[in-house]
Amino acid sequence: MSVTGDLNSLYKVAYAKGVEDLIPKASKLSDMIPFVPSELQNGKQYEQPVVLSAEAGFTYSLDTQSAYDLNTSVGMNMEMAEVPGADIVLDSTVGYNQAARASHSATSFKSVMSTKFENMLKSSEKRLEIAYLYGNQNIGTAALQDVGSPTTSLTFIVDYASWATGIWTGSENANIVFSYSSDNTAVDSLRSFAISGVNPDTRAITVIAGTQGTAGTIATLETAIEAHALNINWYGSVSGSAGSFAYAEMAGLRKIITNTGSLFGIDASVYDLWKGNSVTVSGQLTMAKVLSAVSKAVQRGLDSDAVVLVNPSTWADLASNLAALRRFDGSYSRKKMDNGAETLEYVSQNGVLKIVSYNIVKQGDCFIFPLDKVLRIGARELGLNDPTRPADEIFFTIPGKAGVGLRAYTNQAIFLEAPAQAVYISGIVNSL
Repeated sequence: MSVTGDLNSLYKVAYAKGVEDLIPKASKLSDMIPFVPSELQNGKQYEQPVVLSAEAGFTYSLDTQSAYDLNTSVGMNMEMAEVPGADIVLDSTVGYNQAARASHSATSFKSVMSTKFENMLKSSEKRLEIAYLYGNQNIGTAALQDVGSPTTSLTFIVDYASWATGIWTGSENANIVFSYSSDNTAVDSLRSFAISGVNPDTRAITVIAGTQGTAGTIATLETAIEAHALNINWYGSVSGSAGSFAYAEMAGLRKIITNTGSLFGIDASVYDLWKGNSVTVSGQLTMAKVLSAVSKAVQRGLDSDAVVLVNPSTWADLASNLAALRRFDGSYSRKKMDNGAETLEYVSQNGVLKIVSYNIVKQGDCFIFPLDKVLRIGARELGLNDPTRPADEIFFTIPGKAGVGLRAYTNQAIFLEAPAQAVYISGIVNSL
């Protein structure tokens, strides 16, 4: 039997029920938000009818009037939101020597391959989670700054508000690209730069010439960052060249909530209910500020429980700001109520606000959204298989290479059915 045949056979035995046991549990948004059932998916894009305005053909009359004429009917406006799924593919390789060690038995297969599978899934889940929030935006920004006189590597500081430790930790060797913050014009034609160092304490990122696609030039990046503020994106998540720029990933919650133009085929400048609520605060985020922001969504229809997604430093500030709105009733739980708990819950005018800490939320950001209005759509959940092959055949031969390949793949996107019921808060400055 071939090497790939041996490995695929052992995969079937070692993981008869798939690799669900390896999928990381730290994927908070994937865990919270349901994936649309297969019968509601059409593979190419998800279509959802959205009611954007109410019926308005009313007639008013006093009792003294009779046989009066009715005003012309004015029907509701309903549009079809068309949400395309977005591919994320992680390509990986296993050398013949590692494959040989794994091919002896199901036990040896699990011993050798489990770490590989787990890391592939965790890496893919992380990219997905970041896209759920910041797809079609950026993973960070860097203000105009003096970076010295770099030759082979360059170190820059990510802006405080756009920094999220969870985005950058463990990203060494990943490739990123830059564009000008003023107009998203590509820097160095979106050539790649590889991350060689991350310092979470100082928000410093060190890069060298890229290892994917065409490598960027350190001198070109130095000139750009010493003259302009820059946006940062993962290599491959955007495309274009000098003077042009396009996203190749899903629209995340920040894009959806802050959208003021056309998105998913519906124009927010025409329909007020298709536009989210954006609130800018200063200083620490307090419950008073959260409740004030929530009131904007309540005014526009929010009447159910909502998630308040914040950076861990923001969560710490809110935890120290516990006030009279804490929830004390029959559902009391130590995990929800004690200082240092995993989740804080407050009763607000819309219902319960569940305060959730997440290390991929940027320090200056907060997202508030009703869970019952958010879906994940697409053709396929994350898995370790090429969609062109049977689900239990994950290994394939790489021509001209002494190794076999495997891939993590998903096609999906996040969709918020009622942007008017969600809030994006910016401008937060935490105490830590």
